Amino acid sequence: MKKNLIFDIFFYPKKYLSLITCIEHVNNILKIQYQYLYREQDWYLCSSSKKKSSIHKVFDKDGITEIGLKKLTQEYHKDKRHFGLAIWDKKTEGAALVYSIYEQTCGQPFKVKIRLDYDILLSEIDLNNIQKFCLALSEQFDGAYIMVNNNYTPEKKVFPDRLSAAWMIYLPKVQLSHNIVPQAFDVISPTDHEGHAAGSLVVTLPHFFDEKNTDDIKAVNSVDIKLRELGLLPRYADL
Repeated sequence: MKKNLIFDIFFYPKKYLSLITCIEHVNNILKIQYQYLYREQDWYLCSSSKKKSSIHKVFDKDGITEIGLKKLTQEYHKDKRHFGLAIWDKKTEGAALVYSIYEQTCGQPFKVKIRLDYDILLSEIDLNNIQKFCLALSEQFDGAYIMVNNNYTPEKKVFPDRLSAAWMIYLPKVQLSHNIVPQAFDVISPTDHEGHAAGSLVVTLPHFFDEKNTDDIKAVNSVDIKLRELGLLPRYADL
């Protein structure tokens, strides 16, 4: 049985990113996922139809392709306030990546959102590898929030307007322990090279989060309430 595994990454650069930086971000993600999660290496530019989305290979095992750089350069220069990139694995049709950077009208001046979407056999979903994947992603994006499987319906969420612990959530620049969030299954708090708190990965459940399972929903809501009490669950509007 295949399950939908989704990672949402949010971070806030101080200035609009160059195209080369955006490409480096995507290429680094593809390298990390190859190590921990998903081993296909050919990625095609998404378009308006499946046929058109099977034409231009933009990333391969060596990184950005020549046609990929040409296409992304054209897209990047269309609108300096927004840049979007969507790629997929056309071979298995089991994975997609969407990268967006845009200028905001309030709050943080710029926002980057990345969504990684995988269809993976439940038997191949390994908790330890997913944790390592999240932590590796957090090292690439300073100050990033990362959520895993925050795709359950808003009416089931205790705070529909806020981020959610979902299956896992990485909270930047805060060091937590399991004693502080006992409602969670586990809390992992790595430190940077100087020994400072790099953030905390809060793991709600030891198994794959099933958005249709009432007990799983209750577990997520319990963790969300605790993180909200600690002031660590921001509203989307405040990000």
